[in-house]
Amino acid sequence: MKNRFTGKTRLFLGISGAIIVIALIMQIAGVGLNLGIDFTGGSLLSYSVGENYDVADVETILNSAGYEGSQITKAAPSDASIALQEKLAAEAAEAAETEDAEAEATDAEVEAVETEETEDAFVPMLDMDKSGVKDDGLTDLQIRLNLVDESEGLEEAIAAAVAELYPNAEQLSYGALTNSTIVNKGLDGEYAGGYIAEFEVGEEFDSAAATASIKAALEENFSLIDAVALRYDAAAEAEAEAEESEATEAEAADAQEAEAVETEETDAEEAEVEESGTALRVLVNIDDQASQVRALLEREMTAKYANFRFVSVDHVSAIAGHDLLSNAVKALLIAFVCMLIYIAIRFDLFSGLAALFGLVHDVLIMCSFMVFFRAFFQVNSSFIAAVLTIIGYSINNTIIIFDRIRETSKKPGYSMKPRMEIVEVSVSNTLSRTINTSLTTLITLVTLYIFGVDSIREFAFPLIVGMLAGTYSSVLLSGQVWAMWMEKHNARKASKKA
Repeated sequence: MKNRFTGKTRLFLGISGAIIVIALIMQIAGVGLNLGIDFTGGSLLSYSVGENYDVADVETILNSAGYEGSQITKAAPSDASIALQEKLAAEAAEAAETEDAEAEATDAEVEAVETEETEDAFVPMLDMDKSGVKDDGLTDLQIRLNLVDESEGLEEAIAAAVAELYPNAEQLSYGALTNSTIVNKGLDGEYAGGYIAEFEVGEEFDSAAATASIKAALEENFSLIDAVALRYDAAAEAEAEAEESEATEAEAADAQEAEAVETEETDAEEAEVEESGTALRVLVNIDDQASQVRALLEREMTAKYANFRFVSVDHVSAIAGHDLLSNAVKALLIAFVCMLIYIAIRFDLFSGLAALFGLVHDVLIMCSFMVFFRAFFQVNSSFIAAVLTIIGYSINNTIIIFDRIRETSKKPGYSMKPRMEIVEVSVSNTLSRTINTSLTTLITLVTLYIFGVDSIREFAFPLIVGMLAGTYSSVLLSGQVWAMWMEKHNARKASKKA
């Protein structure tokens, strides 16, 4: 019998070993895995563009400012993004209606405005031509940057400043201030991208005095741009939000005409609530790296894409990244141990060890190719998901081969044959099934990679590599390694008996 699958096992092991060793050397030399902010810590900026845009424009802006290692992803518009763009469209329609009134400005006023604009002329760095922009419907933008979270400790500092003023104050919430929050709560848009903290004081207070005191406390440890304290009625606001959420789409459509009239009344009511409420809302804006990136992006992108708006910023600390990596390693170890125990019981110990060898091989090959293609792909949480997916897929192919090995060993005339010959027959019998399942899955993955957005490719690439590595190890390594170990084990037993 021609040994197509078992005749060159050492060569196949050598190829895999060479790939892993080269990747290890690159890792030691400092050009290894390109870890994303999920592991290193950083910031995730989210924007609503409102129209199709070119990713190259974002890259041009960030590169001009020296922000390297960014990961730019196009995404479908989120609910917050859709609501924001609808609001902008309504404002644009309202502005168009008042265009005639604005046209009544005197010639002197127009000339003064034009003179001021000329003096403060802004020259955008982007090409204003949009003819080459791809129409893909992905109008949201997400940017991952390795920025330091300079807002760390801000929540505690605000809470301490409020507690000093009002010892009985109870903190209600804290978080980054998004455009959707500003729109929903009718807040000052100048604080977009800043931070909001809310407290229930339980008594009436002077918001101006609170603003001055909180500013003074925060200026000691933060690059403060501005901070303001507002009074509001937390219970009334919560009740209003609950009533609004219960309104049906039909009722909202019928009331669309009345909303414009009610807006002014609502604003007046909010002003009264702020004067009579006992809750404290603190808005803070600091001059950190994230704010600087935001200012640059919004100035340049808005020149070309008029409805480009900030949505949110999320910071991932290095500690959180370390925890994620630690949890990922623990998940892999638990999966390996559970599989080893199951296969050892279902088949034998050497089968479990050989299957585990194949899984470790697949993971190392995936990591190696992420090293080789570090310029194109970052290692983020999606890579961990890809690794766990491949482990489940690869072990399935390996189990099928081991099951066929066991069946073949029980056939008449095969019990005394060499283990390698049994492996050869078993792999040959299951080869067509392995190729068919792997090929159909690969077609789907390659299609996803070709037509998917960056976030999909980030997940599809390691899956493609893992799929190929898993098929390779199942067909050419796992059974063969099991046969080698079994033959050595049997040889030792025979020598002891002798």
